[in-house]
Amino acid sequence: MMRSIVAVITVIASVVGPVQMLRADELSIYEIQYTTDPNGASPQDGNIVDCLGGIVTHKPPRIKPRLIIQDPDYPVGWGAIQVKDLSSTGVFADVNVGDWVSLTNVLVEESKGTTFLQYMAENEADFTIVSTGNPLPEPLTVAADEIAAPVEDLDSWLVANHDAEKYESMLIKIIDVNVEGLGYGKAYDNYMLQSNADPNFACWASDYMNDDIAGIYHPYVVIGRYFCGVVGVLEQYTAERDGIDYDYYQLLTTSTADFVIDQTADFDGDCDVDFADFGLFAQHWLQTGCAEPDWCGGADFGDDDPDGIVWMADLAEFARYWLAGN
Repeated sequence: MMRSIVAVITVIASVVGPVQMLRADELSIYEIQYTTDPNGASPQDGNIVDCLGGIVTHKPPRIKPRLIIQDPDYPVGWGAIQVKDLSSTGVFADVNVGDWVSLTNVLVEESKGTTFLQYMAENEADFTIVSTGNPLPEPLTVAADEIAAPVEDLDSWLVANHDAEKYESMLIKIIDVNVEGLGYGKAYDNYMLQSNADPNFACWASDYMNDDIAGIYHPYVVIGRYFCGVVGVLEQYTAERDGIDYDYYQLLTTSTADFVIDQTADFDGDCDVDFADFGLFAQHWLQTGCAEPDWCGGADFGDDDPDGIVWMADLAEFARYWLAGN
């Protein structure tokens, strides 16, 4: 009986060839990223897959060619992933931010804490630009403690847990923070963003993917600088250097526009101008007697020159910031 089984296995092997890595076809980013692993590893790690893809939110400069793609159908988690070109052929040269890209025959690999789709020639990887000019997904606003900075020990900087894993590679935004310190992380290029709402909470950020970087940091990043909001792509990073273990999440800014210092017409303080702000503005419509220091809740701001009444000039100013997408 045993000889028969061995013979069957031998025949099968001679027909199909050597055993390959497992193959899972037509997966969404969510199906690749979602995990219950406490360390955040993808359940598809090591498999070659076809990915339905997402919208390119960033093509980082100055580093190995890669795309960051996000599926807007999953706005609250597990919706984005990084694609790294290991073929060294410049295959992504004509891909632009806003393109929807799907991929075939890409290897899912956990690398230094982050889940990547590895584009490798030996796997006959390929991609398709499904559509172009798509609006980017809106950044998801999260609190600083949701992507909390690691805790320092004698020989480590480690996060308390991996609850932030669901935001990996997604566009997110934290609000109301100050730059508290510089020079953190394995490469000493991280900086601390401390919450003004609760100074006990802080997260790490870095600018190495920023198009407008100057030196290690963006020029806006100085100790004590206040930001109404900071937008970026979240990345997990694990490494060991000089006997120190690192495991942390870092908010990677991509351009100057990611730093919001002050937001005119943002009446609810969430660093954007939307229907909630319009509702607060409308509460003061045609109110008179506006004066310092409140100026009718800030609604009397038309033409940058308060005139004591909330009227058409103020509505036009509000619309200007709304339409600018700020």
